[in-house]
Amino acid sequence: MILKRDEPLAPRTSWKVGGRAEYFFIPERHEEVPQAMSYCRAKGLELRVLGGGTNLLVRDEGCPAVLSLEKFRHTDGYGPFARAEAGASFPAFVKKVADNACGGSEALAGIPGTVGGALVMNAGGHHGEIGEFVRRVKCVEPDGRIVTLDRDACGFRYRDSDLKHRVILSVDFEFTEGDRAVIRSRMREIVTKKRASQPLHGRSAGCVFRNPPGAAAGRLIDECGFKGARVGGAVVSTVHANFLMNEADASAGDLLALIHQVQNRVRESRGVDLELEIKVW
Repeated sequence: MILKRDEPLAPRTSWKVGGRAEYFFIPERHEEVPQAMSYCRAKGLELRVLGGGTNLLVRDEGCPAVLSLEKFRHTDGYGPFARAEAGASFPAFVKKVADNACGGSEALAGIPGTVGGALVMNAGGHHGEIGEFVRRVKCVEPDGRIVTLDRDACGFRYRDSDLKHRVILSVDFEFTEGDRAVIRSRMREIVTKKRASQPLHGRSAGCVFRNPPGAAAGRLIDECGFKGARVGGAVVSTVHANFLMNEADASAGDLLALIHQVQNRVRESRGVDLELEIKVW
């Protein structure tokens, strides 16, 4: 187990904002995760789990304790049956299973972050969600027990799951057999569309708000005339209004203020309460 003190978190997030972690745990074996959890319970510290930091806003004051899964990167199989540890790069894993003619994997193209982070939020898009391909999940319960859950016990739903209070260790997936050329072609098509409609090269955290029933959050924000709205260095993207960009050394406070402005404008103008898709620490 590696333990760091006062570890900067901003460099570990895609927005590049936020404070420090007073305690920063990097377990090197699965069995060390319950140890870190026990340590934090004894000290009365809330322990947060960090994956790729691509769907996360860390407040400027930071947080007490963080558990990083960066040592858990092993992947195996590439199936139709495949296994990945929680800290593995999700885009790299998806590419590998696609290269092994795993049908269905193309639906997950272009999603950033780690396998564990994608799983907890049931990441996906128009073409599918990660939960559809899960067989079982090895994880740590809040009480420190290491357990294995079948897919049905994970509670996958739109951008959420029952895994958010657990620590993911590894995941077993099941895909279908497919045609490698067709899968690669479909992946290129999906990624090309994303690149054309989303600001993928700036400092952002992907879509900030969940789509409300029967509507698209980005369209609602755009209809309210909020593209280009700015607070300090934070700005609503002019490419896709559900992306908030750190364009000029924004603080977490700038981004939070802009988030609240967007929510207030959409509520007043459209009568819709936008819920966050990102996590705020």
